[in-house]
Amino acid sequence: IRSESELLDDRTTKYFKDVYDHIVQAYDLSENYRDMMMNLQDLYLSNVNLKLNEVMKVMAIVTCLLAPATVIGGIFGMNFDIIPYSHYTWGFYLAVGAMLLIPFWMLWIFRKRGWF
Repeated sequence: IRSESELLDDRTTKYFKDVYDHIVQAYDLSENYRDMMMNLQDLYLSNVNLKLNEVMKVMAIVTCLLAPATVIGGIFGMNFDIIPYSHYTWGFYLAVGAMLLIPFWMLWIFRKRGWF
């Protein structure tokens, strides 16, 4: 109530000023709660993103470990006569050994660099 009015007596004016103060207090309190809720939402989304990044990291490492075996299997699975070591009896064992050793070697490098 900004100006004096003939319709309101002094007691009613004080009452409305008190009501106005309570409304301002409630508005400030709701603003504080809104800010707290937004901060909690940001914290939750950060936590979800952290978990997602961990899952993506594991999936990327698994993909990197399995990719060499897929490439070697794809090359030796072609039906051509000029594939290296295909005419030797130990060629199959060499390919399987490479498929098994390369991922372990890559895992060792990943751990050495602190990636996993």
